[in-house]
Amino acid sequence: MTQYLFLFTIGPVQSFIAQARKTQDLYAGSFLLSYLIDSAMEKLSAQLNSCEFIFPHKAIKSKPNRFIATIESDDIAEIGNELKEYVREEFQLITTKVLSNIDLDAPDSLESQVKTHLQVNWVALPLDEDDYAGTYEKLERYLGAIKNVRKFQQLKETGRKCSLCGERNVLFYRGRKRAYTTDHAISLDGQPLKYMHDGEGICAVCFTKRFADKYFKNGYVRNYPSTAEVALMDSLNKLDSGLLDEYRRIFGKNFDTELYYEDNLTERYFEKYNYPVGKREEAKAKLVEIHKIAKEKGLKFCKYYAILMLDGDSMGRWLSGEFLEKKTELKEFHKKLTEELGNYAECVDGEKSEDGIIKEPKGKLVYAGGDDVLAFVNLNHLLPVMKELRTRFPKFKDFGFEIKDNKKSSASAGIAIAHYKTPLSEVLKWARKMEKEAKSIDDDKDAFAIAALKRSGEIRKTVFKWQYGTPSVIEVLEHLIQSLNQEKISNKFIKSLGLEFRRLMDKEGQYKDSDIIKTEMKRWIARSCMLDKGRKKRAVDDLTKKLVMLYTNSKSLDNFLSALEIADFIEREALNDNKN
Repeated sequence: MTQYLFLFTIGPVQSFIAQARKTQDLYAGSFLLSYLIDSAMEKLSAQLNSCEFIFPHKAIKSKPNRFIATIESDDIAEIGNELKEYVREEFQLITTKVLSNIDLDAPDSLESQVKTHLQVNWVALPLDEDDYAGTYEKLERYLGAIKNVRKFQQLKETGRKCSLCGERNVLFYRGRKRAYTTDHAISLDGQPLKYMHDGEGICAVCFTKRFADKYFKNGYVRNYPSTAEVALMDSLNKLDSGLLDEYRRIFGKNFDTELYYEDNLTERYFEKYNYPVGKREEAKAKLVEIHKIAKEKGLKFCKYYAILMLDGDSMGRWLSGEFLEKKTELKEFHKKLTEELGNYAECVDGEKSEDGIIKEPKGKLVYAGGDDVLAFVNLNHLLPVMKELRTRFPKFKDFGFEIKDNKKSSASAGIAIAHYKTPLSEVLKWARKMEKEAKSIDDDKDAFAIAALKRSGEIRKTVFKWQYGTPSVIEVLEHLIQSLNQEKISNKFIKSLGLEFRRLMDKEGQYKDSDIIKTEMKRWIARSCMLDKGRKKRAVDDLTKKLVMLYTNSKSLDNFLSALEIADFIEREALNDNKN
Protein backbone atom coordinates (compact mmCIF):
# COMPACT_ATOMS: atom_id res chain seq x y z
CA MET A 1 0.00 0.00 0.00
CA THR A 2 1.05 3.56 -0.69
CA GLN A 3 0.83 6.28 1.94
CA TYR A 4 -0.81 9.52 0.76
CA LEU A 5 -1.33 13.01 2.03
CA PHE A 6 -5.04 13.60 1.33
CA LEU A 7 -6.81 16.98 1.17
CA PHE A 8 -10.62 17.14 0.90
CA THR A 9 -12.78 20.27 0.61
CA ILE A 10 -16.48 21.11 0.36
CA GLY A 11 -17.82 24.40 -0.98
CA PRO A 12 -19.09 26.94 -1.73
CA VAL A 13 -18.49 28.41 1.72
CA GLN A 14 -19.36 32.10 1.50
CA SER A 15 -22.49 31.79 -0.64
CA PHE A 16 -23.86 28.78 1.23
CA ILE A 17 -23.48 30.41 4.63
CA ALA A 18 -23.88 34.11 3.88
CA GLN A 19 -26.98 33.85 1.65
CA ALA A 20 -29.35 34.40 4.55
CA ARG A 21 -32.38 36.49 5.40
CA LYS A 22 -32.64 35.13 8.93
CA THR A 23 -30.08 34.30 11.59
CA GLN A 24 -31.40 30.71 11.41
CA ASP A 25 -30.41 30.58 7.71
CA LEU A 26 -26.88 31.66 8.54
CA TYR A 27 -26.54 29.15 11.34
CA ALA A 28 -28.09 26.32 9.29
CA GLY A 29 -25.71 26.89 6.36
CA SER A 30 -22.72 26.74 8.71
CA PHE A 31 -24.06 23.68 10.52
CA LEU A 32 -24.73 21.78 7.28
CA LEU A 33 -21.21 22.35 5.93
CA SER A 34 -19.68 21.31 9.25
CA TYR A 35 -21.91 18.23 9.36
CA LEU A 36 -20.96 17.17 5.83
CA ILE A 37 -17.22 17.49 6.45
CA ASP A 38 -17.62 15.62 9.75
CA SER A 39 -19.56 12.86 7.98
CA ALA A 40 -16.84 12.61 5.32
CA MET A 41 -14.17 12.26 8.02
CA GLU A 42 -16.16 9.53 9.77
CA LYS A 43 -16.75 7.72 6.47
CA LEU A 44 -13.05 7.80 5.57
CA SER A 45 -12.01 6.67 9.04
CA ALA A 46 -14.43 3.71 8.94
CA GLN A 47 -13.38 2.78 5.41
CA LEU A 48 -9.62 2.63 6.03
CA ASN A 49 -7.54 0.85 8.62
CA SER A 50 -4.78 3.43 8.37
CA CYS A 51 -6.10 6.99 8.52
CA GLU A 52 -4.68 9.83 10.61
CA PHE A 53 -6.36 13.24 10.55
CA ILE A 54 -3.94 16.14 10.75
CA PHE A 55 -6.37 19.05 10.42
CA PRO A 56 -8.90 19.92 11.88
CA HIS A 57 -9.12 18.46 15.36
CA LYS A 58 -11.85 15.81 15.42
CA ALA A 59 -13.33 17.30 18.63
CA ILE A 60 -14.09 20.68 17.03
CA LYS A 61 -17.85 21.13 16.96
CA SER A 62 -17.95 23.56 14.02
CA LYS A 63 -15.52 22.03 11.58
CA PRO A 64 -14.13 24.06 8.66
CA ASN A 65 -14.95 23.06 5.09
CA ARG A 66 -11.79 20.95 4.64
CA PHE A 67 -9.63 18.30 6.21
CA ILE A 68 -6.12 16.92 5.73
CA ALA A 69 -5.24 13.31 6.51
CA THR A 70 -2.55 10.74 5.90
CA ILE A 71 -4.04 7.53 4.50
CA GLU A 72 -2.85 4.25 3.00
CA SER A 73 -4.51 2.87 -0.12
CA ASP A 74 -3.89 0.85 -3.27
CA ASP A 75 -6.46 2.87 -5.24
CA ILE A 76 -6.54 6.49 -4.09
CA ALA A 77 -8.75 7.56 -7.01
CA GLU A 78 -11.46 5.16 -5.90
CA ILE A 79 -11.24 6.40 -2.31
CA GLY A 80 -11.43 10.09 -3.30
CA ASN A 81 -14.26 9.69 -5.80
CA GLU A 82 -16.32 7.50 -3.48
CA LEU A 83 -15.99 10.08 -0.70
CA LYS A 84 -16.95 12.87 -3.10
CA GLU A 85 -20.07 10.99 -4.19
CA TYR A 86 -20.91 10.10 -0.58
CA VAL A 87 -21.00 13.79 0.44
CA ARG A 88 -23.28 14.70 -2.45
CA GLU A 89 -25.61 11.79 -1.71
CA GLU A 90 -25.65 12.72 1.99
CA PHE A 91 -26.74 16.27 1.16
CA GLN A 92 -29.46 14.96 -1.14
CA LEU A 93 -30.56 12.50 1.57
CA ILE A 94 -31.03 15.38 4.03
CA THR A 95 -33.27 17.21 1.53
CA THR A 96 -35.43 14.17 0.71
CA LYS A 97 -35.72 13.21 4.38
CA VAL A 98 -36.88 16.73 5.27
CA LEU A 99 -39.55 16.50 2.55
CA SER A 100 -40.67 13.13 3.88
CA ASN A 101 -40.86 14.42 7.46
CA ILE A 102 -43.24 17.24 6.45
CA ASP A 103 -45.27 14.98 4.09
CA LEU A 104 -44.32 16.65 0.81
CA ASP A 105 -43.40 15.15 -2.54
CA ALA A 106 -40.23 16.25 -4.31
CA PRO A 107 -40.98 18.83 -7.03
CA ASP A 108 -39.40 18.60 -10.46
CA SER A 109 -35.89 20.12 -10.60
CA LEU A 110 -35.23 19.46 -6.91
CA GLU A 111 -32.68 16.72 -7.58
CA SER A 112 -30.80 18.77 -10.17
CA GLN A 113 -30.63 21.81 -7.88
CA VAL A 114 -29.32 19.80 -4.94
CA LYS A 115 -26.86 17.70 -6.97
CA THR A 116 -25.25 20.65 -8.75
CA HIS A 117 -24.85 22.85 -5.68
CA LEU A 118 -21.91 21.41 -3.76
CA GLN A 119 -18.37 21.90 -5.05
CA VAL A 120 -16.46 18.90 -3.71
CA ASN A 121 -12.73 18.60 -4.49
CA TRP A 122 -9.94 16.34 -3.33
CA VAL A 123 -6.21 16.02 -3.94
CA ALA A 124 -3.84 13.24 -2.90
CA LEU A 125 -0.08 12.88 -3.28
CA PRO A 126 2.28 10.06 -2.26
CA LEU A 127 3.77 11.11 1.05
CA ASP A 128 7.50 11.29 1.45
CA GLU A 129 8.02 11.28 5.23
CA ASP A 130 11.35 13.02 4.73
CA ASP A 131 9.69 15.82 2.76
CA TYR A 132 6.31 16.33 4.37
CA ALA A 133 6.57 20.11 3.86
CA GLY A 134 7.22 19.73 0.13
CA THR A 135 4.30 17.34 -0.28
CA TYR A 136 1.97 19.67 1.60
CA GLU A 137 3.06 22.67 -0.51
CA LYS A 138 2.32 20.76 -3.74
CA LEU A 139 -1.01 19.59 -2.35
CA GLU A 140 -2.22 23.15 -1.71
CA ARG A 141 -0.93 24.31 -5.09
CA TYR A 142 -2.72 21.50 -6.95
CA LEU A 143 -5.97 22.21 -5.12
CA GLY A 144 -5.75 25.86 -6.18
CA ALA A 145 -5.24 24.78 -9.78
CA ILE A 146 -8.29 22.48 -9.62
CA LYS A 147 -10.49 25.27 -8.27
CA ASN A 148 -9.32 27.62 -11.04
CA VAL A 149 -10.46 25.23 -13.77
CA ARG A 150 -13.33 23.52 -11.98
CA LYS A 151 -16.06 21.84 -13.97
CA PHE A 152 -19.67 22.80 -13.38
CA GLN A 153 -23.09 21.80 -14.60
CA GLN A 154 -25.21 24.52 -16.16
CA LEU A 155 -28.74 24.71 -14.78
CA LYS A 156 -31.08 25.86 -17.54
CA GLU A 157 -33.84 27.51 -15.55
CA THR A 158 -36.24 30.32 -16.37
CA GLY A 159 -38.66 31.74 -13.86
CA ARG A 160 -38.82 33.39 -10.46
CA LYS A 161 -35.57 33.14 -8.49
CA CYS A 162 -35.07 32.17 -4.84
CA SER A 163 -35.64 34.91 -2.24
CA LEU A 164 -32.48 33.87 -0.37
CA CYS A 165 -29.79 33.06 -2.93
CA GLY A 166 -31.27 34.63 -6.07
CA GLU A 167 -29.59 31.90 -8.13
CA ARG A 168 -32.02 29.00 -8.57
CA ASN A 169 -35.70 28.73 -9.43
CA VAL A 170 -38.33 28.86 -6.71
CA LEU A 171 -39.58 25.35 -5.89
CA PHE A 172 -41.37 26.25 -2.63
CA TYR A 173 -43.43 29.33 -1.86
CA ARG A 174 -45.87 30.73 0.67
CA GLY A 175 -48.84 32.97 0.01
CA ARG A 176 -49.99 34.02 -3.43
CA LYS A 177 -48.27 32.24 -6.32
CA ARG A 178 -46.43 35.01 -8.15
CA ALA A 179 -45.91 35.35 -11.87
CA TYR A 180 -42.96 33.42 -13.31
CA THR A 181 -43.16 30.82 -10.53
CA THR A 182 -43.09 27.45 -12.26
CA ASP A 183 -46.22 25.27 -12.25
CA HIS A 184 -44.59 22.47 -10.25
CA ALA A 185 -43.61 24.76 -7.32
CA ILE A 186 -45.14 23.63 -4.01
CA SER A 187 -47.04 25.82 -1.55
CA LEU A 188 -45.87 25.79 2.08
CA ASP A 189 -48.90 27.64 3.46
CA GLY A 190 -49.49 24.83 5.93
CA GLN A 191 -46.07 25.18 7.58
CA PRO A 192 -45.43 27.40 10.64
CA LEU A 193 -44.60 31.04 9.94
CA LYS A 194 -41.13 30.64 11.46
CA TYR A 195 -40.05 28.79 8.32
CA MET A 196 -41.44 31.14 5.69
CA HIS A 197 -43.37 34.39 5.53
CA ASP A 198 -45.99 35.26 2.94
CA GLY A 199 -44.42 36.25 -0.36
CA GLU A 200 -41.22 34.27 0.10
CA GLY A 201 -40.09 31.68 -2.43
CA ILE A 202 -37.07 29.42 -2.03
CA CYS A 203 -35.10 26.86 -4.02
CA ALA A 204 -34.27 23.29 -2.95
CA VAL A 205 -30.91 24.22 -1.39
CA CYS A 206 -32.31 27.08 0.69
CA PHE A 207 -35.33 24.92 1.58
CA THR A 208 -32.91 22.41 3.10
CA LYS A 209 -31.35 25.16 5.22
CA ARG A 210 -34.72 26.54 6.36
CA PHE A 211 -36.08 23.12 7.35
CA ALA A 212 -32.84 21.57 8.64
CA ASP A 213 -34.41 21.02 12.07
CA LYS A 214 -36.72 18.47 10.47
CA TYR A 215 -33.68 16.24 9.87
CA PHE A 216 -31.22 16.92 12.70
CA LYS A 217 -32.29 15.70 16.12
CA ASN A 218 -29.22 16.37 18.28
CA GLY A 219 -26.74 19.22 18.36
CA TYR A 220 -28.79 21.50 16.12
CA VAL A 221 -30.10 24.80 17.58
CA ARG A 222 -33.75 24.82 16.54
CA ASN A 223 -34.60 28.31 17.76
CA TYR A 224 -31.53 30.33 16.93
CA PRO A 225 -31.84 33.88 18.34
CA SER A 226 -33.08 36.56 15.93
CA THR A 227 -31.24 39.85 15.50
CA ALA A 228 -33.79 41.49 17.82
CA GLU A 229 -33.18 38.81 20.43
CA VAL A 230 -29.41 39.36 20.27
CA ALA A 231 -29.92 43.13 20.60
CA LEU A 232 -32.09 42.66 23.72
CA MET A 233 -30.28 39.63 25.16
CA ASP A 234 -28.49 41.40 28.01
CA SER A 235 -31.43 43.54 29.11
CA LEU A 236 -34.00 40.73 29.03
CA ASN A 237 -31.63 38.55 31.03
CA LYS A 238 -31.73 41.14 33.85
CA LEU A 239 -35.53 41.42 33.99
CA ASP A 240 -37.90 39.19 35.95
CA SER A 241 -38.63 36.11 33.83
CA GLY A 242 -42.16 35.83 35.26
CA LEU A 243 -43.03 39.32 34.01
CA LEU A 244 -41.71 38.48 30.54
CA ASP A 245 -43.61 35.17 30.48
CA GLU A 246 -46.88 37.02 31.21
CA TYR A 247 -46.24 39.25 28.20
CA ARG A 248 -45.32 36.36 25.88
CA ARG A 249 -48.48 34.43 26.81
CA ILE A 250 -50.59 37.18 25.28
CA PHE A 251 -49.32 36.19 21.82
CA GLY A 252 -49.40 32.42 22.10
CA LYS A 253 -46.83 30.03 20.62
CA ASN A 254 -45.51 32.24 17.81
CA PHE A 255 -44.05 35.01 19.96
CA ASP A 256 -41.40 37.15 18.25
CA THR A 257 -38.83 39.13 20.25
CA GLU A 258 -39.53 42.13 18.01
CA LEU A 259 -42.73 42.55 20.03
CA TYR A 260 -40.66 43.99 22.89
CA TYR A 261 -40.36 47.12 20.76
CA GLU A 262 -43.39 49.39 21.08
CA ASP A 263 -43.33 50.49 17.43
CA ASN A 264 -44.18 46.91 16.36
CA LEU A 265 -47.44 46.79 18.32
CA THR A 266 -49.45 48.01 15.34
CA GLU A 267 -52.61 46.58 13.84
CA ARG A 268 -50.79 45.96 10.57
CA TYR A 269 -48.01 43.99 12.31
CA PHE A 270 -50.57 41.87 14.20
CA GLU A 271 -52.47 41.07 11.00
CA LYS A 272 -49.28 40.25 9.04
CA TYR A 273 -48.09 37.68 11.59
CA ASN A 274 -51.53 36.37 12.59
CA TYR A 275 -51.53 37.71 16.16
CA PRO A 276 -54.90 38.35 17.86
CA VAL A 277 -55.66 42.01 17.05
CA GLY A 278 -58.12 42.14 19.94
CA LYS A 279 -55.25 41.70 22.42
CA ARG A 280 -53.22 44.63 21.11
CA GLU A 281 -54.26 47.06 23.87
CA GLU A 282 -53.52 44.47 26.57
CA ALA A 283 -50.09 43.89 25.03
CA LYS A 284 -49.36 47.64 24.89
CA ALA A 285 -50.29 48.08 28.56
CA LYS A 286 -48.09 45.15 29.66
CA LEU A 287 -45.18 46.40 27.52
CA VAL A 288 -45.42 49.86 29.14
CA GLU A 289 -45.09 48.12 32.52
CA ILE A 290 -42.03 46.15 31.34
CA HIS A 291 -40.36 49.26 29.94
CA LYS A 292 -41.02 51.17 33.16
CA ILE A 293 -39.37 48.48 35.28
CA ALA A 294 -36.46 48.28 32.82
CA LYS A 295 -35.93 52.05 33.04
CA GLU A 296 -35.87 51.89 36.84
CA LYS A 297 -33.14 49.25 36.56
CA GLY A 298 -31.17 51.34 34.06
CA LEU A 299 -31.80 48.87 31.22
CA LYS A 300 -32.13 49.91 27.58
CA PHE A 301 -34.23 48.16 24.97
CA CYS A 302 -31.46 48.42 22.39
CA LYS A 303 -32.26 48.04 18.69
CA TYR A 304 -28.68 47.39 17.59
CA TYR A 305 -26.46 44.31 17.64
CA ALA A 306 -23.09 43.30 16.17
CA ILE A 307 -21.81 40.60 13.83
CA LEU A 308 -18.20 39.66 14.54
CA MET A 309 -15.82 37.82 12.21
CA LEU A 310 -12.36 36.89 13.48
CA ASP A 311 -9.72 35.08 11.45
CA GLY A 312 -6.14 34.02 12.14
CA ASP A 313 -3.56 36.07 10.24
CA SER A 314 -1.31 34.51 7.58
CA MET A 315 -2.63 31.02 8.34
CA GLY A 316 -1.64 29.77 4.88
CA ARG A 317 1.95 30.82 5.52
CA TRP A 318 1.96 29.25 8.98
CA LEU A 319 0.55 26.00 7.61
CA SER A 320 3.15 25.95 4.81
CA GLY A 321 5.93 26.14 7.40
CA GLU A 322 7.22 29.45 6.06
CA PHE A 323 7.85 30.77 9.57
CA LEU A 324 9.52 27.60 10.89
CA GLU A 325 13.30 27.46 11.18
CA LYS A 326 13.15 23.70 10.51
CA LYS A 327 10.60 22.73 7.85
CA THR A 328 11.30 19.10 8.65
CA GLU A 329 9.19 19.67 11.77
CA LEU A 330 6.12 20.78 9.80
CA LYS A 331 4.08 17.61 10.41
CA GLU A 332 4.62 17.85 14.18
CA PHE A 333 3.83 21.57 14.00
CA HIS A 334 0.57 20.80 12.15
CA LYS A 335 -0.45 18.34 14.86
CA LYS A 336 0.28 20.81 17.65
CA LEU A 337 -1.45 23.62 15.77
CA THR A 338 -4.53 21.45 15.25
CA GLU A 339 -4.64 20.58 18.94
CA GLU A 340 -4.31 24.20 20.11
CA LEU A 341 -6.80 25.56 17.58
CA GLY A 342 -9.21 22.85 18.75
CA ASN A 343 -8.76 24.04 22.33
CA TYR A 344 -9.35 27.63 21.21
CA ALA A 345 -12.55 26.68 19.38
CA GLU A 346 -13.79 24.95 22.52
CA CYS A 347 -13.04 27.95 24.76
CA VAL A 348 -14.87 30.24 22.30
CA ASP A 349 -17.98 28.06 22.37
CA GLY A 350 -19.90 28.93 25.53
CA GLU A 351 -21.97 25.76 25.26
CA LYS A 352 -18.90 23.52 25.51
CA SER A 353 -16.92 25.44 28.12
CA GLU A 354 -17.99 26.99 31.42
CA ASP A 355 -15.72 29.96 30.82
CA GLY A 356 -16.64 30.08 27.11
CA ILE A 357 -16.18 33.47 25.51
CA ILE A 358 -19.42 33.63 23.53
CA LYS A 359 -22.56 32.53 25.32
CA GLU A 360 -25.85 34.14 26.26
CA PRO A 361 -26.36 36.93 27.28
CA LYS A 362 -23.10 38.00 25.60
CA GLY A 363 -24.20 36.72 22.21
CA LYS A 364 -24.60 33.59 20.13
CA LEU A 365 -21.95 31.67 18.24
CA VAL A 366 -22.49 30.70 14.61
CA TYR A 367 -19.25 28.78 14.30
CA ALA A 368 -15.76 28.50 15.76
CA GLY A 369 -13.68 26.46 13.35
CA GLY A 370 -10.30 26.80 15.03
CA ASP A 371 -8.66 29.83 13.51
CA ASP A 372 -11.92 31.56 12.53
CA VAL A 373 -15.00 32.71 14.44
CA LEU A 374 -18.39 34.07 13.38
CA ALA A 375 -20.81 35.27 16.04
CA PHE A 376 -23.68 37.59 16.87
CA VAL A 377 -22.77 39.77 19.86
CA ASN A 378 -24.85 41.91 22.19
CA LEU A 379 -23.47 45.47 22.23
CA ASN A 380 -23.18 45.57 26.03
CA HIS A 381 -20.53 42.85 25.70
CA LEU A 382 -18.96 43.66 22.33
CA LEU A 383 -15.64 45.17 23.46
CA PRO A 384 -14.97 42.62 26.25
CA VAL A 385 -15.75 39.77 23.82
CA MET A 386 -13.41 41.24 21.19
CA LYS A 387 -10.63 41.61 23.75
CA GLU A 388 -11.02 38.08 25.08
CA LEU A 389 -11.14 36.50 21.62
CA ARG A 390 -7.84 38.15 20.73
CA THR A 391 -6.17 37.55 24.11
CA ARG A 392 -6.93 33.83 24.12
CA PHE A 393 -5.93 33.20 20.50
CA PRO A 394 -3.14 30.57 20.54
CA LYS A 395 0.47 31.80 20.68
CA PHE A 396 2.25 29.67 18.08
CA LYS A 397 5.68 30.65 19.37
CA ASP A 398 4.91 28.75 22.59
CA PHE A 399 4.42 25.43 20.78
CA GLY A 400 8.07 24.46 21.25
CA PHE A 401 9.28 25.04 17.68
CA GLU A 402 11.93 27.49 16.49
CA ILE A 403 10.17 30.42 14.78
CA LYS A 404 11.93 32.72 12.32
CA ASP A 405 12.49 36.36 13.31
CA ASN A 406 10.46 35.85 16.51
CA LYS A 407 7.28 35.90 14.37
CA LYS A 408 4.12 35.99 16.48
CA SER A 409 0.71 34.55 15.69
CA SER A 410 -2.18 36.99 15.55
CA ALA A 411 -5.81 37.34 14.50
CA SER A 412 -7.80 40.15 12.91
CA ALA A 413 -11.48 40.91 13.29
CA GLY A 414 -14.22 42.68 11.38
CA ILE A 415 -17.31 43.94 13.20
CA ALA A 416 -20.53 45.39 11.81
CA ILE A 417 -22.99 47.08 14.19
CA ALA A 418 -26.47 47.35 12.74
CA HIS A 419 -30.16 47.91 13.51
CA TYR A 420 -32.09 44.69 13.94
CA LYS A 421 -34.22 45.48 10.87
CA THR A 422 -31.25 46.04 8.55
CA PRO A 423 -31.13 43.20 5.97
CA LEU A 424 -28.87 40.49 7.36
CA SER A 425 -27.09 40.02 4.03
CA GLU A 426 -26.06 43.70 4.11
CA VAL A 427 -24.70 43.42 7.66
CA LEU A 428 -22.73 40.29 6.74
CA LYS A 429 -21.29 42.10 3.74
CA TRP A 430 -20.07 44.91 5.98
CA ALA A 431 -18.60 42.50 8.54
CA ARG A 432 -16.58 40.80 5.77
CA LYS A 433 -15.56 44.20 4.41
CA MET A 434 -14.33 45.27 7.84
CA GLU A 435 -12.38 42.05 8.26
CA LYS A 436 -10.62 42.76 4.95
CA GLU A 437 -9.86 46.34 6.03
CA ALA A 438 -8.38 45.04 9.29
CA LYS A 439 -6.17 42.64 7.35
CA SER A 440 -5.11 45.46 5.00
CA ILE A 441 -3.77 47.74 7.74
CA ASP A 442 -0.21 46.42 7.16
CA ASP A 443 1.65 43.20 6.40
CA ASP A 444 1.70 42.18 10.08
CA LYS A 445 -2.08 42.69 10.47
CA ASP A 446 -3.20 41.96 14.08
CA ALA A 447 -5.99 44.53 13.84
CA PHE A 448 -9.72 45.07 14.10
CA ALA A 449 -12.15 47.22 12.14
CA ILE A 450 -15.65 48.32 13.20
CA ALA A 451 -18.45 49.77 11.09
CA ALA A 452 -21.57 51.26 12.69
CA LEU A 453 -24.51 51.21 10.27
CA LYS A 454 -27.00 53.65 11.71
CA ARG A 455 -30.70 53.43 10.91
CA SER A 456 -30.50 56.97 9.48
CA GLY A 457 -28.18 55.69 6.75
CA GLU A 458 -25.05 57.27 8.24
CA ILE A 459 -22.05 54.93 8.42
CA ARG A 460 -19.01 55.35 10.63
CA LYS A 461 -16.02 53.00 10.38
CA THR A 462 -12.66 52.76 12.09
CA VAL A 463 -9.62 50.44 12.00
CA PHE A 464 -6.82 50.01 14.54
CA LYS A 465 -4.21 47.49 15.61
CA TRP A 466 -5.21 45.69 18.79
CA GLN A 467 -2.19 47.02 20.63
CA TYR A 468 0.22 49.93 20.31
CA GLY A 469 1.40 49.84 23.89
CA THR A 470 -0.33 49.86 27.25
CA PRO A 471 -3.29 50.08 27.56
CA SER A 472 -4.65 48.29 24.46
CA VAL A 473 -6.94 50.11 22.02
CA ILE A 474 -9.96 48.14 23.26
CA GLU A 475 -9.17 49.15 26.84
CA VAL A 476 -8.98 52.82 25.78
CA LEU A 477 -12.40 52.56 24.11
CA GLU A 478 -13.79 50.77 27.19
CA HIS A 479 -12.45 53.57 29.40
CA LEU A 480 -14.09 56.19 27.18
CA ILE A 481 -17.44 54.38 27.14
CA GLN A 482 -17.46 53.89 30.91
CA SER A 483 -16.60 57.57 31.44
CA LEU A 484 -19.57 58.53 29.28
CA ASN A 485 -21.83 55.94 30.90
CA GLN A 486 -20.98 56.91 34.47
CA GLU A 487 -21.53 60.60 33.67
CA LYS A 488 -17.93 61.56 34.36
CA ILE A 489 -17.55 63.04 30.87
CA SER A 490 -20.21 64.43 28.53
CA ASN A 491 -20.20 63.34 24.88
CA LYS A 492 -20.16 67.03 24.01
CA PHE A 493 -16.39 66.88 23.52
CA ILE A 494 -16.77 64.21 20.79
CA LYS A 495 -19.38 66.25 18.94
CA SER A 496 -17.35 69.44 19.31
CA LEU A 497 -14.15 67.86 17.97
CA GLY A 498 -16.05 66.50 14.99
CA LEU A 499 -17.69 69.82 14.20
CA GLU A 500 -14.42 71.70 14.63
CA PHE A 501 -12.08 69.50 12.61
CA ARG A 502 -14.09 67.48 10.05
CA ARG A 503 -14.52 70.58 7.90
CA LEU A 504 -10.73 71.16 7.99
CA MET A 505 -9.68 67.64 6.92
CA ASP A 506 -8.39 66.88 3.43
CA LYS A 507 -9.86 64.21 1.14
CA GLU A 508 -7.89 61.48 2.92
CA GLY A 509 -9.30 62.50 6.31
CA GLN A 510 -5.99 64.02 7.43
CA TYR A 511 -5.24 67.27 9.29
CA LYS A 512 -1.69 68.59 9.20
CA ASP A 513 -1.27 70.10 12.68
CA SER A 514 -1.54 67.36 15.28
CA ASP A 515 -0.51 69.64 18.16
CA ILE A 516 -3.63 71.75 17.67
CA ILE A 517 -5.80 68.64 17.79
CA LYS A 518 -4.16 67.44 21.03
CA THR A 519 -4.57 70.87 22.63
CA GLU A 520 -8.20 71.19 21.57
CA MET A 521 -8.94 67.66 22.68
CA LYS A 522 -7.78 68.35 26.23
CA ARG A 523 -9.67 71.65 26.31
CA TRP A 524 -12.94 70.05 25.17
CA ILE A 525 -12.57 67.08 27.54
CA ALA A 526 -12.01 69.50 30.45
CA ARG A 527 -15.10 71.51 29.48
CA SER A 528 -17.14 68.29 29.23
CA CYS A 529 -15.97 66.81 32.53
CA MET A 530 -18.73 66.85 35.17
CA LEU A 531 -16.68 65.78 38.17
CA ASP A 532 -15.93 68.05 41.12
CA LYS A 533 -12.74 70.08 41.07
CA GLY A 534 -10.81 67.62 43.23
CA ARG A 535 -11.32 64.69 40.85
CA LYS A 536 -11.56 66.57 37.57
CA LYS A 537 -7.86 67.07 36.79
CA ARG A 538 -6.98 63.40 37.23
CA ALA A 539 -9.92 62.22 35.11
CA VAL A 540 -9.20 64.75 32.33
CA ASP A 541 -5.47 64.00 32.25
CA ASP A 542 -6.05 60.23 32.24
CA LEU A 543 -8.58 60.25 29.39
CA THR A 544 -6.62 62.82 27.38
CA LYS A 545 -3.42 60.77 27.63
CA LYS A 546 -5.17 57.63 26.39
CA LEU A 547 -6.98 59.37 23.53
CA VAL A 548 -3.78 61.14 22.42
CA MET A 549 -2.16 57.70 22.18
CA LEU A 550 -5.11 56.55 20.10
CA TYR A 551 -4.92 59.59 17.82
CA THR A 552 -1.14 59.34 17.41
CA ASN A 553 -1.46 55.76 16.13
CA SER A 554 -4.54 56.37 13.99
CA LYS A 555 -4.09 56.24 10.22
CA SER A 556 -6.05 59.50 9.93
CA LEU A 557 -7.96 62.08 11.92
CA ASP A 558 -11.20 60.86 10.36
CA ASN A 559 -10.42 57.31 11.53
CA PHE A 560 -9.80 58.60 15.09
CA LEU A 561 -12.96 60.74 15.22
CA SER A 562 -14.99 57.80 13.90
CA ALA A 563 -13.65 55.62 16.73
CA LEU A 564 -14.84 58.20 19.28
CA GLU A 565 -18.23 58.46 17.57
CA ILE A 566 -18.68 54.68 17.49
CA ALA A 567 -17.84 54.48 21.21
CA ASP A 568 -20.38 57.24 21.90
CA PHE A 569 -22.95 55.45 19.72
CA ILE A 570 -22.53 52.19 21.66
CA GLU A 571 -22.93 54.01 24.99
CA ARG A 572 -26.04 55.97 23.91
CA GLU A 573 -27.85 53.20 22.04
CA ALA A 574 -26.96 50.07 23.95
CA LEU A 575 -24.94 50.23 27.13
CA ASN A 576 -27.09 49.64 30.19
CA ASP A 577 -26.62 52.28 32.87
CA ASN A 578 -23.77 51.71 35.29
CA LYS A 579 -23.77 54.79 37.49
CA ASN A 580 -23.56 53.06 40.88
